[in-house]
Amino acid sequence: MFPLHVTMGKLWILGHLLYLSAEDIQEQQISLLVILELGGTGIVYTIMTGHVPQLLPGIMLLWTGFASREQIGYGDGWLILALGMWLGTVELLWMLLLGMGFGTICACCFRRRELPLVPFLTVAYVIVWCLFQS
Repeated sequence: MFPLHVTMGKLWILGHLLYLSAEDIQEQQISLLVILELGGTGIVYTIMTGHVPQLLPGIMLLWTGFASREQIGYGDGWLILALGMWLGTVELLWMLLLGMGFGTICACCFRRRELPLVPFLTVAYVIVWCLFQS
């Protein structure tokens, strides 16, 4: 079982991901202010717990968004950067891999070129949370 502060942090992340998922589905963009709130509170979390932020996956996703002329949106990169304040490397990479995998499978099944990424990242986050619970 997780200590209370860890569980509260996980719920804080989940709340943000659910909000951003709904926004991504409805508006095909996500709020930078919500991402900044998640990242800012993540900075406080890293200071209080000594957690080392995992920034490389977010930086790489931002670079990929730039190189692909935003086939992957900058908002997704900023979100992964903010999540890197909260999650370890393994959790973050699994979440990103699963989320992009689910998105790719759904895009193929529904024959769509573009789908919002954040809802798939949210599902992946819940799966990763369950897998790394023990």
